[in-house]
Amino acid sequence: MNRPSQLVLFTRFPEFGKTKTRLIPYLGAEGATQLQKEMTEHTVRQARKVDAEIEIRYTGGSLEKMKAWLGDDLGYTDQGEGDLGERMERTFSDHFKEGAEQVIIIGSDCPSNHRENIKKAFLSLESIDCVIGPAHDGGYYLVGLSKPASQLFQGIDWGEATVLAQTLSAASSLSVHQLKVLHDVDLPEDLPPKISVVIPTLNEADQLPQTLERVKEGFNIEILVVDGGSTDGTQGIAKRTLACSGGRAAQQNRGAATALGEILLFLHADTLLPDGWDWIIRDTLADPSIALGAFLFKVDCDFSGRKFIEDTANWRSKAGGLPYGDQGLFLRNEIFDQAGGFPDQPIMEDYTFVRTLRHYGKIVTVSQPAITSGRRWRKHGVFKVTLVNKLMVIGYHFGIPPAKLARLYRR
Repeated sequence: MNRPSQLVLFTRFPEFGKTKTRLIPYLGAEGATQLQKEMTEHTVRQARKVDAEIEIRYTGGSLEKMKAWLGDDLGYTDQGEGDLGERMERTFSDHFKEGAEQVIIIGSDCPSNHRENIKKAFLSLESIDCVIGPAHDGGYYLVGLSKPASQLFQGIDWGEATVLAQTLSAASSLSVHQLKVLHDVDLPEDLPPKISVVIPTLNEADQLPQTLERVKEGFNIEILVVDGGSTDGTQGIAKRTLACSGGRAAQQNRGAATALGEILLFLHADTLLPDGWDWIIRDTLADPSIALGAFLFKVDCDFSGRKFIEDTANWRSKAGGLPYGDQGLFLRNEIFDQAGGFPDQPIMEDYTFVRTLRHYGKIVTVSQPAITSGRRWRKHGVFKVTLVNKLMVIGYHFGIPPAKLARLYRR
């Protein structure tokens, strides 16, 4: 069987008290086990979207337990005896003998190793011998080869901060490409900030499932669906749904008050996030001068005037620093509290909120788009929707009460 590209995940079955042992003093045995489980599942989700054969090389548990956990459509092999180097060398040897032209091994301890990063690793192996993903702790989270190179796995002090340096020295006769430096999760400070995704809903049973599916691709997140009294089954779709009347502003504030994450993302139920959305948000908010971020605006269908709608919305968002709620608004929880949350008004709550955030730092629009439903434009037409939106902004600035604007908008 010819398998030109082979992706191998090294992981451990999540056994109580035997996984992520360095984190047990901080998270407890149950918390450490759950973290190992979540990181592996997240890594498998990323791997499934890479064009390569996937094998799980595992320790602990059994073949039956691994298949029941991660799915029986993947390949599974026990890592076997020996130190880490011997087990990796054996893995590369096995797959090159079976006809693979490119073999990459990744671990499950680096949730920021997104599928696009893995794809770049495979792409680099088309022209070089070796690719390595350096970790902040002096090791590596990924190693790939386009030909056997057993010297990379011999005489290495595994578990020490010199692993990467020793490996690069051993690879001196090879052409090597290094990926970006990422964090392995070994200590509490290595955990990426939790993101709480707040989704206000009202009769969104048709749109919510695909929105949630994309949200669930993130790592270390919680999902808070806050429903305003749906009658179409929306409340039964998410595992956790909060009830809140009073409109979108009240729903979003209710979700934020319940959220446990250091970062908040306010997302409309008909908006799909881009790939790697969680790391886009974390990387953006790592800059303390940024108070609020949003994604580019994009509509999910084609219609006359769509490009004009997208271009004007993105100009307003980027040049004017005024993104709207259908772009996904994200910020640190502490900034949300300082700003007082969304104003208690029935319309234009996102507009007012974003303008308030200007006093707390920069407002940025990232280069990746969130894709929102084009149902309003399809139903009412581009001219009418655009005109109504502009009239709402003009009326707001002329001091027309939001309650009156909301009545006009609904009409």
